[in-house]
Amino acid sequence: MNKSGKKVMQDFYTLWNFPNCCGAMDGKHIFISCPSKSGSEFYNYKKDYGVIFLAIVDANYKFICIDVGTNGRVNDALVFSKPTFNEVLQTNTLNLPTEGVFVGDDAFLLRKNTMKPYTLKRPLTLKERIFNYRLSRARRISENAFGIMVSRYRVYEKPIPLQLHKVDQLIKATCVLHFWLR
Repeated sequence: MNKSGKKVMQDFYTLWNFPNCCGAMDGKHIFISCPSKSGSEFYNYKKDYGVIFLAIVDANYKFICIDVGTNGRVNDALVFSKPTFNEVLQTNTLNLPTEGVFVGDDAFLLRKNTMKPYTLKRPLTLKERIFNYRLSRARRISENAFGIMVSRYRVYEKPIPLQLHKVDQLIKATCVLHFWLR
């Protein structure tokens, strides 16, 4: 992992008390106008049309890896299994140290390099509750980054009336601007 990757891990530990974290991952539904001839492909569980914007965020709310444009019917875990993220993690393209991990919510798969909270289907021990609390603090950074971006770029407050490829370009452009402003 390069110097900037080690800095991300140090920042997560210093700011959010979670060691060895290389990024927080989450997805956001971006609402769009119904694409022509798409049927229900982009219709999601929120009863609206949308595309999914999946991101890995550093400890300072910057998007460091993104995937945009997947139809709104699928969940975060399915988007995560697409080549954009899956291959990068499986082949260690990011050159992560063996102890480096990404944190996500319960929708993501538990893997060697991804962590999610302990399930609440049974009573948790004190150590498990502390772990869940600290993981939640680190994971929440991705949700906060989406919130910052939505409040800064008001275009996300209502369905975006553009063609799909232009919606993808808009999301990518606002991510770059967001990164630069952070």
